[in-house]
Amino acid sequence: MERLHLTFYDPVPTVAPPNDDLELQLVWLHMVENAGATLTQADFGKAWVDHLHYMWDEYGRTRWNLRRGVPIESVGTFENSFHAGMGSPIRSELWACLFPGDPDSAAHFAAMDASLDHGTEGIAGEVLFAAMQSEVAAGKNLEDAITLAMRYIPTDCEIARAVEFIRESHGDGVPAWDCWKELLVRHGSENFTHAPLNVALTIWALWYGEGDFERSILLAANGGYDTDCNAATVGATLGFSLGQAGIPARWIEPIGEGVFVGPGIIGINSPKTLTELTDRTAALIGKLEPKKWDAGFWSKAIPAVDLAALPGTIQLTSFGASESVPWANGELPPEIKLAGGGSWTWRVSNDETRGILCLARAGAKIFVDDLLAIECPAGLPYVPATHRSPAGSGVRFRAGKGIHRVRLELGSTDHRQEASVLLAYPDLHIAPWTNQELPERARLPATDQFEAIPSHVD
Repeated sequence: MERLHLTFYDPVPTVAPPNDDLELQLVWLHMVENAGATLTQADFGKAWVDHLHYMWDEYGRTRWNLRRGVPIESVGTFENSFHAGMGSPIRSELWACLFPGDPDSAAHFAAMDASLDHGTEGIAGEVLFAAMQSEVAAGKNLEDAITLAMRYIPTDCEIARAVEFIRESHGDGVPAWDCWKELLVRHGSENFTHAPLNVALTIWALWYGEGDFERSILLAANGGYDTDCNAATVGATLGFSLGQAGIPARWIEPIGEGVFVGPGIIGINSPKTLTELTDRTAALIGKLEPKKWDAGFWSKAIPAVDLAALPGTIQLTSFGASESVPWANGELPPEIKLAGGGSWTWRVSNDETRGILCLARAGAKIFVDDLLAIECPAGLPYVPATHRSPAGSGVRFRAGKGIHRVRLELGSTDHRQEASVLLAYPDLHIAPWTNQELPERARLPATDQFEAIPSHVD
């Protein structure tokens, strides 16, 4: 989250390591190969459950929502703290590959794709990139492609404002790193995956890189924040424009031809080489029916979700109150915040260890059966993700079979405060506080993300 000064790979790799930013597109490739002439949100939802087992940020929240039966139209935004993240802007290339010169169709499928794990900003990022890359793939110059792609996103979204600032700065001759500094002032975030900033940094690197591959990807990497996403989109966009011949050999040789996937991708026919990936992608051009872009997409109402009716929902009782409020995991209800905390019942069906994350701006404490489990200090960065919880906000805890009482004490009684509690499996996917197991539990190896505390049971 600062300016870097890289000039090449550091360390220099020998293969291209697995990366979810490519892997999700491999899942969509598998999905399109096995689909008919069109796709629906339900098709994407089934692919998430069947093949995507990562827990990171919006990925984990989407899988949790799908497992609980949240309506498909609401999955991307319901109780999702990372609805404006970079999980979807990074996966735009497939739609541009399938619809070169057809930005309407590229934008349509990008929007459907992104709607599974994002709201407006995250969706706008993928739509912008897919439309831009579709135009570049058909021979448009970069500046024209960006201008045309901007027509597909809301003019009042943060991404649109950030991109317009870059356009004006570049046109006015503002030096690249002066523009970068002002971008961080205007759109900075303590979450390094915040889409408006990272989409802007990607466009910034493309504009100031002026078509030079090496200069552009180094700007994207050295700009900080979600660097693998930003540099990848910059490289892919220039790849559409320059072709393989336009990519310097020194950047190709260390990573070679291999395509590798990580443990979070299950049950797909993954290509083994870039040549195979290219051939299989090209073979699908024309398979999906072209779509006209519907500008009304941005104003469509998202169905309300009945939290109390979903499996995995429990009842919290705020301090001093007799009535309870429904909740499952994540951001706490305003009634609990206003009361400075509350309590609930944790029903445990086995002896498996769980991770507990408690994160609050003003600090908080979690007690399990009156045993202090977490004392979260005030002032920690507020990024409520199980896999990157700040030190002091999470523990590994073995409660033991039975019924346990959890008590939360918040450091503030402001109903607007940011405060979250999450329960996680050993693989860091969200777990229910009930003894009712949800279907389609993810398969990932356990991690040591949370600090262990003495076991609660003998």
